[in-house]
Amino acid sequence: MNVSFAEAVKRGWIKKEEVPTAAKPPGGLTPGQRAAGADAPASRLWAALKDLPGAVQEYPGAIPGRRYKIDVAFPGQRLCVEIDGWEWHGKHKGDFQRDRERQNLLTLNGWRVLRFTAKDVRGDLAACVAQVELALAAGASRYAEMESQLPG
Repeated sequence: MNVSFAEAVKRGWIKKEEVPTAAKPPGGLTPGQRAAGADAPASRLWAALKDLPGAVQEYPGAIPGRRYKIDVAFPGQRLCVEIDGWEWHGKHKGDFQRDRERQNLLTLNGWRVLRFTAKDVRGDLAACVAQVELALAAGASRYAEMESQLPG
């Protein structure tokens, strides 16, 4: 039976600290980093967005009374970034339905929502980041315009 290091860690057979880190695969991550989840699309996108002003990972409290956590949020601009992968968002009809309800609630509570698939993040991370930056810039200019129209 051949088992990857990631699977061995997941099953508790070894600790992630025990995974060899000498060899780097073509993607540039060591087996230990992969086992720790560094290759997950959400981890990749967070690493690319974490230095943008106001970025918060796993943001709770976007919708009062709900326990939702946003993958990456910019609460000051009410921008929500969600990463959809088949594993968590689509295997079952109920998961798909809940994601749609959640997005509607976010929108009704004043959030703008950007959604990226795991394929988007793995295939063109730079394009995902550029879209987030454009949304942040658009939000900043919109809020500045609204502020300028306030009396006094």
